[in-house]
Amino acid sequence: MKLHNTVRRAAGFTLIELLVVIAILVTLASIAGTAIYSQMGVGDESRCRAQLEQLHQLGIKYSQDIAHSGLLPTSGMDDDEDTDTVDESEGWWYSVAPELDAVVYPRKKGGKMKISSIFHCPADKRAEVGNESTFAADVKSVSYVSWTDASDDPENPNSCIRTTAKQNLDRLPWLSDGNPVKGESVTDEDSFKAQVLPAAERHSGKIMVAYASGVVKAIEVEEDAAVDKLFKQFAPDLAAKAAKASKPLKGKKGKKSRKAAADDDED
Repeated sequence: MKLHNTVRRAAGFTLIELLVVIAILVTLASIAGTAIYSQMGVGDESRCRAQLEQLHQLGIKYSQDIAHSGLLPTSGMDDDEDTDTVDESEGWWYSVAPELDAVVYPRKKGGKMKISSIFHCPADKRAEVGNESTFAADVKSVSYVSWTDASDDPENPNSCIRTTAKQNLDRLPWLSDGNPVKGESVTDEDSFKAQVLPAAERHSGKIMVAYASGVVKAIEVEEDAAVDKLFKQFAPDLAAKAAKASKPLKGKKGKKSRKAAADDDED
């Protein structure tokens, strides 16, 4: 009789044992899911970096053309009148994409141009572009924004970056993760806050940046960091230039500048 009871007891599990097994399985599933998600995030970051490197090569091809020698295109630059159906001032991609020979131009002006999937970061969920090799380009489907220092035309803050100018191209961003605005590039703290910072969620708080030299960096954005400090971290030379422009002049030049400003106010 005792032997029979022992056999029956060994053939099953108690409720406590089942709960322990279930808890272990849930924990293992959670760890596995986190690992898979982490690997996906790393994969998106690596692909984004590779795409920015490839886009920089297209920018170099553009800059080597005799018509715009030494220039990296930006959003908001002058339109090329030879292209009837697209307006290059709307977005930098209208100038760079044709260098890849994978472009479908719109039939009518104002239509969307279809460009290569390398212009879309896989972690950018603002628009569904599908698994096709090309997609219709606009400010929601293109994942990268252009930066500029107006070195080509000081009168146009959105003019091209002139790579032949005397400056450190390792400190000057050209493209980065971001949410493009039609006809505008990143030129100061305000445009940086509006176009770049929202993209920090794509790579777990990191933003991929391609500098004018071709160097691509993943810059981590601290959640509570001040915008001016972040802007200086991304573009130290642009930040220094802005600080210099806002600093009041001293001496006779400063007096003349203040007098001219006062005269303008009176007018």
